[in-house]
Parts: sequence; C-alpha cells; structure tokens
Amino acid sequence: MTPISAGKNDGRRARGAASREAILRAATALFSTRGYAATGISAIAAEAGVNSGSIYHAFGSKEGLLQAVLSACADSVFDRIENPVAADSATPSDRLRAAARILVDDPVFLRLFLLLALEKDGDSIVRAAVEEVRSRARSVVVAAIGSTLEDVPMAYRSAVADTIGRLALVLLDGLFVSQQLDSEAADLEQTLTLVTTLTDLALRNITELIP
Repeated sequence: MTPISAGKNDGRRARGAASREAILRAATALFSTRGYAATGISAIAAEAGVNSGSIYHAFGSKEGLLQAVLSACADSVFDRIENPVAADSATPSDRLRAAARILVDDPVFLRLFLLLALEKDGDSIVRAAVEEVRSRARSVVVAAIGSTLEDVPMAYRSAVADTIGRLALVLLDGLFVSQQLDSEAADLEQTLTLVTTLTDLALRNITELIP
C-alpha cells in the first residue's frame, strides 16, 4: 500500500469513527428524552448530522444502535463504580454510597434506562436490552457488597450478597426517581443515609438468621 492510499484509509477510518461517535451521542440524547419507540432513525441522523444510511452501515439496524448505546453508557457507569468502590470502600454502606453518587452524577444513563424499562413490555428487543443491563448492574452491586461479608459463612455469602444487592438496586431506583422529581428539595446525603441504613438493617437481619 502506498503512503497516499494509506493516508486515505486513515482519513476514512477517522471520519467513520467520528460519525459513529456523533450517532451514539445523538441516539443517547434522543432515546433518553423521547424513548426508543418514539425516536426514528431519521431524527437520529438529523441530530448527528449524518444520513440515515450511515447509521445502518455502522450499526446494522435501530436495534443494533440501541445495543451500542446501552453498552457504551453501561460501560462508562459500571467501570466507574467498580474501580473506586473496590479500591476505596470497606463496608457495604460505603460501597453502596459510592455507587449511588456515581449513578446520580450520570442522570442520562438512568433516565435512558428508566424510559426503556417503561417500554419493555411492548417490545421484546427493548426488554432483552433492559434485562441485560439490569443483570449487569446487579452483578456489579453484588460483587462490591459480597467482598465485604467476611463474617458471613462462605456457604451463605453468595445468597446474602445477592439478596442485599437486589434490595440495594430497588433503593437506588427510588433514590434516582426522588432526585429527578424533587431535585431542588431532595437532600442527597440525607437520602443516601436512609438508603444505606436500610441496607445495613437488612444485612444484619439476614445474617442473624444464619446458623
């Protein structure tokens, strides 16, 4: 390959990457405000400044674009939760509090996820995407909490972590909705204290039942 053709290929790849990023940003913004069903490919193309064919070329379909959007958003959020939570926190409450702060600081992801969750019963593609992200979120929370349960017998540790992880996700859902509905009045630290107190109480009650 000559230097000229190599340069052309590099330029083409760079333009393709830039176009893909623009499409992902546009789709994320529209899916998280309008929902998936109400957002058409033409609207995404217009927002991204590309033609509709570029979207199909890069992602194959609207469903493929949804998967890419959710994967990108989830990777960003869950990577930030896993690293500092694992490194800096020692108790379930500390880890849950750290995770909650990261989630609240990224409202686009949670708004997108909640909108899709409302649509999932009418669309099998959306349902599968939502369930995959939810499963991954639970795994992240369970892994963070599970590593702090040294006092729980090994035979019970996985079940306890899973139960507490499920409860924690429910509480975090409520925390986010509270912040969105009443963002000016809601006190994040006070709400976090309530969430972590309930989690600690549940953990104590569960562990006391273990022989």
